[in-house]
Amino acid sequence: MRRIGLAIAALLLLAFAALVALRVHGFSIAAWHEVIDGSEPAGVLFGEPRPIRSDDWKVQIPLILAQRAAEPVFPVVNPILGGGTGMLLPIEVPVAHWATLFRPTMWGWFLGPDVGLAWQWWSRAFGLFGVWLAVLCVVARGRIGIAAAGSALLVVSPFFQFWALNAAPHAICAGVVFLAALALARARTPRGIASAALALALAGAWFALTIYPPYQVTLGWLVVALLAGTLLDARATLPLAQHRGLRVGAGILAVVAAVAIVAAFAWEARDAIETIRNTVYPGRRLSTGAERSVAALLNANLGAPLWADGWGPLFNVCEAASFWLLSPAIVALLLWRRARGERIDALTAAVAIYAAVLWLYIVFGFPAWLARATLLGSVPGRRAVIGLGLADAILLVRFAACAVPLRGSEWQRGAAIAIGWGALVAGSGVALARVLPDARLPVLAAFALGNALLAAAFVHRPRVALPLLALVSGASSLWFNPLAIGGSAFLRDNALAREIVAIDRAAGGESVWVSFGRDDLPNLFRTLGVRSLAGAHPLPPLALWRRIDPERRQRSVYDRYAHVAFVASPGSTPTFQLHSQDFVILRIDPRGPAFRALGATHVLVRDPDTAPFEKLTGWRPLVVVGADRLYEVPGRASSPDP
Repeated sequence: MRRIGLAIAALLLLAFAALVALRVHGFSIAAWHEVIDGSEPAGVLFGEPRPIRSDDWKVQIPLILAQRAAEPVFPVVNPILGGGTGMLLPIEVPVAHWATLFRPTMWGWFLGPDVGLAWQWWSRAFGLFGVWLAVLCVVARGRIGIAAAGSALLVVSPFFQFWALNAAPHAICAGVVFLAALALARARTPRGIASAALALALAGAWFALTIYPPYQVTLGWLVVALLAGTLLDARATLPLAQHRGLRVGAGILAVVAAVAIVAAFAWEARDAIETIRNTVYPGRRLSTGAERSVAALLNANLGAPLWADGWGPLFNVCEAASFWLLSPAIVALLLWRRARGERIDALTAAVAIYAAVLWLYIVFGFPAWLARATLLGSVPGRRAVIGLGLADAILLVRFAACAVPLRGSEWQRGAAIAIGWGALVAGSGVALARVLPDARLPVLAAFALGNALLAAAFVHRPRVALPLLALVSGASSLWFNPLAIGGSAFLRDNALAREIVAIDRAAGGESVWVSFGRDDLPNLFRTLGVRSLAGAHPLPPLALWRRIDPERRQRSVYDRYAHVAFVASPGSTPTFQLHSQDFVILRIDPRGPAFRALGATHVLVRDPDTAPFEKLTGWRPLVVVGADRLYEVPGRASSPDP
């Protein structure tokens, strides 16, 4: 098996190198064509860019390109954003800082923008597959084919695909933490113990520095459950009595080292951490679950991504993203066997209990005190779905690897369980049809029947059904992300960008821009190395907003992670309006002293907003580029320091 594992690793590395060299990726960066000038997306080999993936093309990628455009490059504090923004967190970007060593998906950006796109995409995809192949090999007791099918099931799941693999780094390092901890338990020599402890320290720090608590808490509990079950299951074969003192000491040192690394980071990022902790969103929110119904969790099983256009209370295809879940049917069979006196192995029991707790939290919720005690208070129910999907894959792989063939009356019991699972999915379809306008009962009935057949196949022939399930899941998700080559050059090589850069150079590189009426175009400025006041603000620029709200009366509106859009409005007092939990509208008079206090030197307005804007201000454009008009703020004072 070791040789097979090395061969798979070599193939993954070779494929990774080839795809990065070709600059191929799955990001929807080509969506900028429609935003900027309506031109046809370039470089798209397959599929189409997905505007709904704005977390990528509109937020993270422009922030990354702003790091490249800043002087010096990859700064810890980027002056291009608002009044200057710390870049160590909360969004993962490349920074000239030691913490980037724990962000391997960012390394390619130091080699170039298109290399960075490809590196980030394929390090997520192949990293998720490779690490969870290793994890599931442990779960499958060395049956590498079953583990590979389970790992593929994860990679092609609607959850990971519809989120453009942005949760993959968290799942990857959670898997590495499990593997390192297990290696420490399995090591038989002092050198092996020391090596495993070092790996555990680095993996623990890596996991902590991924910095997205909803996934970290959910996956942290999964690692605890999986590790506990694995150690209990293999306790008779583990050499825990050998070098016991050294093993315990090495484990303690690993934890101390990981904590020390995280503490060093926390000290250097203390201002940003304090800012985030005190934000209205996400810092001070408390989640208690009960955010998803069973029907919503089973929307992938019902094929909703293939037929739904409107998502109603599920918001959109990304927020609704789930997995093709099947393990409840398997757990039902195991519980029936347990009632007859058969044993459920420790690993299956631990992960099944974990999954049951998550189902309860997501569907029914916890009291506030319990949510705080378990740390799930930082996990919105819809974000805990990642744990359900990983636990589901673990349980399916374990059953496929260790399943006892059905005997005698169990055939009837297996059929009954499959029918029951199909009925549950069918009932969920009826409930889903009430909230999704595109649902059609015949289609939902067909998917419910398909789920029953899949459950029957899994109960009877799990080693055949597992790869079949992966194929079904892939068919429902792999169409979503485009396959593209490069694309970053267009952000600089378009008529609008060239005019903005020319104006900035004429201003000695000191221009400060506001785009009225848009929340996407401000993110273009930062990719060009030009300072803008609007757009996505991962950290609220409190010092900037204090210039127009000195008494902080509106702080509860703008003190949050937010997309900020300026709207030209007559009146002496600027008004911040909360459009949604992460979208803030600033209504401000561009002629007034408050606007000048922000230090804006230039303005961009796009039709059809230009006529009312010019009627309000009396300004005339410096440059007209298609539907866009660029203005210089007349009679402005020199921009104040941030």
